[in-house]
Amino acid sequence: MIIIRFIFISFLLFQVTFAQKEEKDAVSYDKALLISPTIQVNIPGADLKDRFGLSYQFGLGLDYKIKKNWFLGAEGSFLFGTSVKEKEHITKVLTQNGMIITDQGVLDEVNLNLRGTSVKFQAGKSFFFKPNKPSNGLLVKMGIGYLQHKILIDVDKKVTPQLVGNYAKGYDRLSNGILLSQYIGLIRLEKGKYLNVSVGFELTEAFTKNARPYDFYLNQKLSQNRVDLMYGFKFTWMIPVYTGKSSSSQYYTY
Repeated sequence: MIIIRFIFISFLLFQVTFAQKEEKDAVSYDKALLISPTIQVNIPGADLKDRFGLSYQFGLGLDYKIKKNWFLGAEGSFLFGTSVKEKEHITKVLTQNGMIITDQGVLDEVNLNLRGTSVKFQAGKSFFFKPNKPSNGLLVKMGIGYLQHKILIDVDKKVTPQLVGNYAKGYDRLSNGILLSQYIGLIRLEKGKYLNVSVGFELTEAFTKNARPYDFYLNQKLSQNRVDLMYGFKFTWMIPVYTGKSSSSQYYTY
């Protein structure tokens, strides 16, 4: 499945590049450093959908746009959500109604959330729709990096010692591993404009494994390999810092 996606994007890159071949020498490309806050909504797939529901990402990217609209850069993001489906593993320490007995002998609530982080290096290219606006068009990116996620057990730490510290680690099912990502979307990037954005779709495949040495529910280490998918709708606001000169002596006014 991953190979098919990479073949598709590679085919798209070839087709668009071939269509622009005759006019590329007449186009002026600006080099720029792009500081890019991102917001993303993710739908889980494969093993991830059995553990979590809808999730969200806030991130920050740093890209350098070089000649002929090639992009090189990195991006880090914070992953969170409130929909946790995998709950049975903490039932040992909860009452029948899902509450926890504190050290003061009273019942208290337990909230489960998703928390995670990702970091990746990425490369890509944009393809213009009109030669007089060479930075506006279609943007394609691919990335490789690292993903980590866990079940955050939200309790009053002062009165629930059975679910904090090293005890919480036996239930949070922290998982991490290598990720691959593919992004395709629209880009608008123009000098003198405040609205420099990209909107598109990103697919993330992560090959993760449980990172805790012991799981209290199963009384053993979780050693199964996981495939965690995220289908994301992504919005990026780009703050450009233009550097150097244009790659061509020909300029367009727009």
